[in-house]
Amino acid sequence: MQDVIQYADLIVDTASRQTLQSGKPVMLTDTEYRLLVYLLRHQGVVCRRDDIIQEVWGERFLYDTGTLDVHLSSLRHKLGWTKDGPVRAIRGVGFILHREEPKSGVVKVDAFLRELLMCHESVMRQKDIRCYLRLTPFVYEILVDEVILRQIFSAVFSLFLRHAPAGARWEISSQLTVREYTLTLTSTGSCPDFGELLSARQQAAFLGIPIRMGNKHTSEGMLMGVELSIPMENMEP
Repeated sequence: MQDVIQYADLIVDTASRQTLQSGKPVMLTDTEYRLLVYLLRHQGVVCRRDDIIQEVWGERFLYDTGTLDVHLSSLRHKLGWTKDGPVRAIRGVGFILHREEPKSGVVKVDAFLRELLMCHESVMRQKDIRCYLRLTPFVYEILVDEVILRQIFSAVFSLFLRHAPAGARWEISSQLTVREYTLTLTSTGSCPDFGELLSARQQAAFLGIPIRMGNKHTSEGMLMGVELSIPMENMEP
């Protein structure tokens, strides 16, 4: 199950339990957070009141359905949502969160990566991980499916975090050639099982983006690297 869920201007990191809206943290109670995650994972599906209560509160008969309305109202208020959407009530049944279809479009690479790193900021701070972005300055936008690209990088960041020791150093750099735009991510002190990136590889296949991975010994110790090459035909002309 993916660690990061994106919906419109929302980013929910289920590993750190952090919610961002337009890049800014949203302070949710534990119940509001679990309600939001449930709805996000059931986009486009009519969710019955009893099923929501069972999943969010854990005991079907300890809460009446009015409790759900109160928490949903609070969640809507914090996210700036109204009763007209994106969560709509289905009379006598429950609620439905409008499904957001994946969109292909221009991705601003530096802003995109900084926003994703913010989702992992608290864990990175705990492990004292230093991250350096060195992106090719004149390549600012690429034309790809941002939802899938976000899932790929989220899987990579989560993998790095699980295996990175305290004081690890991350570097994210890019290079432009005639044929492709390449993003390279490296982390010191990591030696994971790359089978953990299988889902990211499968997602990348939809974009025609190969992912190359490897470990090597350096003077600083073990170094893990992940490289994504985006073909030039997908870039903004």
